[in-house]
Amino acid sequence: MFESILKIFRKKRLARFASNVQTSLLPLSAISSVNVVIDVEEPDFDKLKDDILSWGRQVGLKVNIYFFDFRKIGKDELLLTSIQTTIIRKELDWIGMPSISKIGNLLYEPSDLFISMVDNGDFPIEFVSKCAKARFKIGRRAFKGHAYDMIISGTPTEDLHSDARHIFAATKEFLTKIR
Repeated sequence: MFESILKIFRKKRLARFASNVQTSLLPLSAISSVNVVIDVEEPDFDKLKDDILSWGRQVGLKVNIYFFDFRKIGKDELLLTSIQTTIIRKELDWIGMPSISKIGNLLYEPSDLFISMVDNGDFPIEFVSKCAKARFKIGRRAFKGHAYDMIISGTPTEDLHSDARHIFAATKEFLTKIR
């Protein structure tokens, strides 16, 4: 019963905030700003962050990185990333929607490219992916309703995560081939 109510409210929230920006494949020359979402639980997420920032500097893009950190953090533990750009579990509302104060820039400021490096199908990433105002969207997991223009997935490793750094490298390579 609760699951069906949850689905109804999630559907309404998605309809309210869904992006109406027309999306399509864009060549790298038409991209100037990029929003990226990374899962802090991803192995080597800090190296992935460095790879993304380095790539942005190399090709002259404005890069904004947002983090999802849904780990259970103890009282003595600290966040691994900036509190301003990190969505944590306790900031989700009862239906699983991230706080608008955290993702407002992602939702309201248009960008040319949105990349989700999060490899799960949970509602918070579905919400962010479908509501981001980007002209070209790349993700790792498909959602009902076609949130992405392109999906790049990898083969799972021993810990059941694909290597996000390899996925990002494949994404960069693909972006250079679009004309």
